[in-house]
Amino acid sequence: MAEGNPPPLHPVLQPLSFLLGTWRGQGEGGFPTIQSFKYGEEIKLWHSGKPVIAYSQKTWKAASGEPMHAESGYWRPKPDGSIEVIIAQSTGLAEVQKGIYDAERKMVQLQSDAVCNASKLACRF
Repeated sequence: MAEGNPPPLHPVLQPLSFLLGTWRGQGEGGFPTIQSFKYGEEIKLWHSGKPVIAYSQKTWKAASGEPMHAESGYWRPKPDGSIEVIIAQSTGLAEVQKGIYDAERKMVQLQSDAVCNASKLACRF
């Protein structure tokens, strides 16, 4: 993210401008085979003046601050209310999500369209 004043917002991003910024929170994770755990999370959404929203996400263990999961990518909204999200994870997974957004309701609905694994050179559609 560039320092100083951001460039003008591209018009196609205006309906999703409510998402821009840094979002932080805490959560609890779990799975039947592991002990549940508390974590912190930070999501950043910003723009560079182009018709895409840049995205980064990271989590850390609440007790120790040790890094956990991280990913980054781009949100590509279309004027018709559809959206594509491309995410690369630090684990080598890449995902394409597609969906819709509704600016009035401040809602984004996504569904995974493809997941690829860099170490196995395989994708699931």
